[in-house]
Amino acid sequence: MKKKWLALALATSMTLSLGLSACGGGSGSSGGSSDAPAASGTSESGGKDYSDMKIAVLLAGPANDNGWNATAYNALTAIHDKYGLKEDLAYSESVAASDMEEFLRGYAQDGYDMIVGHGSQFVDAVHAVAPDYPDSKFVISYAGADSPQEPNVAGVGPVNSGFLAGAVAAAASKTKKIVMLGGEDTPSIAELVDMFEPGAKYIDPDITVETAYIGTTTDADKAKEVALGYTNQGFDVLCASANNAGLGVIQAAEEAGVYAIGYNADQYSQAPDAVIVSVLRDFQSMFDNVFQEIANGTFEARVYSYGLKDGGTKFSDWHGWDEKLPDVKQKMDDLFAALDKGELDY
Repeated sequence: MKKKWLALALATSMTLSLGLSACGGGSGSSGGSSDAPAASGTSESGGKDYSDMKIAVLLAGPANDNGWNATAYNALTAIHDKYGLKEDLAYSESVAASDMEEFLRGYAQDGYDMIVGHGSQFVDAVHAVAPDYPDSKFVISYAGADSPQEPNVAGVGPVNSGFLAGAVAAAASKTKKIVMLGGEDTPSIAELVDMFEPGAKYIDPDITVETAYIGTTTDADKAKEVALGYTNQGFDVLCASANNAGLGVIQAAEEAGVYAIGYNADQYSQAPDAVIVSVLRDFQSMFDNVFQEIANGTFEARVYSYGLKDGGTKFSDWHGWDEKLPDVKQKMDDLFAALDKGELDY
């Protein structure tokens, strides 16, 4: 099986991060360094040594997309370093649907304790593979509301992040016309696209809200073209959850001189004159919770959902835009105060 897995890795080298050897050899580097602690020694672990745990993650796009895929890679890298894991974080990027099961089996055969499929596109492959490897725990992000079917499969996902994106977009709009563009109509993207309008209407019941799908999560040029079509109609705040394609929407905002709301990662650096704030989904905390449960033997086959009130979604740094747009920042502070008081249930 080692030869078979290695052959697959070589044959699909464009979808596999450099340095990954999926069967007992090296793996994609997590960025861990020699000065990482030998054991966690943290309060969360109660002094337990988690360093023998092994984590792998499969990504549908590049790990450095400064968006959806980067959120998982960076979050799991941080967990790897936090607990001083001996084995490098293994990762496969730009994994095609036809290869998902084979990659999952390779990691499971190598004894990885926590195997993450980052995106709803991994659901079917995980459910096909998981029953054969009960000692590995499979985590799907985002698995939506569907309950895991196997005792070693869990879903992890922040919910209602689209509500927050819609709220801040509405607060920032001067023309009262805002748009959310999803990459593709998948459960993980549709959930947040659907919540964009309720968030916007919470701030301004009279605002015009458009939502649409670009049809790609990789083609930034196409996304830019679609987004410019909206700016030409007077839409002055753009938001997108479209992986690498989302960068095209930010470019369109910058070119048109309108605002953009970043998504998944802090995207301010992509267009400092356009991105006023980014909506972040805190996968590090969510993955950390599941990692500890796996390590402590308390893992449950369920969907771990985190709403706004649970801290699953938060804002990036405002990078000075809170001073440029104090009214927008105040409205967001009021929104979070309502969440804390239980006046807003999301």
